[in-house]
Amino acid sequence: MKLKHLSLFSLLAGLVLATPLAAQTPAPAKGPDKEVAEKIALLKEVVADKKLARDAEGLGAIDVLLQKSQQGVEPKDQQAIVKAFEHVLTQGKLRPHDKTELYVGAAAALGYCGKDGAKVLKAAYQDKRFPEKSDWIRLREQFLKNLGRTKDETLVKFLCQEARHNHAPALMAAAGEALGNFEDSKETVRKEIVSELMVRYGELAELASQLGNNVEAQNANDRLAAIQEKWNGTLGKLTRQSFGTFREWQVWYNKHKNAAW
Repeated sequence: MKLKHLSLFSLLAGLVLATPLAAQTPAPAKGPDKEVAEKIALLKEVVADKKLARDAEGLGAIDVLLQKSQQGVEPKDQQAIVKAFEHVLTQGKLRPHDKTELYVGAAAALGYCGKDGAKVLKAAYQDKRFPEKSDWIRLREQFLKNLGRTKDETLVKFLCQEARHNHAPALMAAAGEALGNFEDSKETVRKEIVSELMVRYGELAELASQLGNNVEAQNANDRLAAIQEKWNGTLGKLTRQSFGTFREWQVWYNKHKNAAW
């Protein structure tokens, strides 16, 4: 199968590949790739730059390394590529919260590195380097979304936990959206995700329906506003159905949760 070119800059623009990367078969590796070593060295220089003036070069290097990974490199080179992306997230002077393009680029690339990428992304999400504060929510959203893109099913429980219990509505939404990447998983996995989301969706819908000047009801309404579109999209992917409210999902789910999907 001929590989479709995947540009990091397309990823950052939110474009979606017509053919899922996981379905592609890399070409056989032909020994160490000199350009991989060169781009990794360049990326390390960018990360070490205390003036933070070379991040655009770093994004270019990530782009090339991602393309190399897609085309197929020998195992040692692939490990080095993932390690280089990890280096971006863990080393060097911390970029300001509003100038995180290099981190977003590394996260996007790691989303296409399978279980190895998932391990790095989860560690970055949990790292105090990127604190659980409002300034860092947008970056942490990217970590969650790309965790889902790895399609590592060992992370389903973790993503469900974040979707149901994170205190930040934006991160609840991102985790729920990430779970939509498991649309091709076995029915048992899809049903597990749907069950988890339905519980929290129902709790919020119930609280939001309460009348009067109720702080809990208002908070639930705010959370529903943040998650509803993303969660509806994920539920749709996992069930092959399409509804816009929890009540509609509940009616369908109660009739079909024990049936074959």
